[in-house]
Amino acid sequence: MFVCSGKGSTIRLLAGIFFWVSILLGLFVNKYLMIIGGLPATMLIISYLTGWCPTEMLLKMFGAKEQTRVLK
Repeated sequence: MFVCSGKGSTIRLLAGIFFWVSILLGLFVNKYLMIIGGLPATMLIISYLTGWCPTEMLLKMFGAKEQTRVLK
């Protein structure tokens, strides 16, 4: 997997998993755990507005490769 925008993006995969886990925890454990789902949504909005993404920095520190897209 690569850190990139679009198909195959590790950041989007992590955000989706984090969101769905918070929904399931909210349904089966405690309804207030659904608030956790706001964290990936907030990070995606901040990344869109500023171009800075803390998750991307962490993934790069752990060795994820960055791939740039070439438009055909």
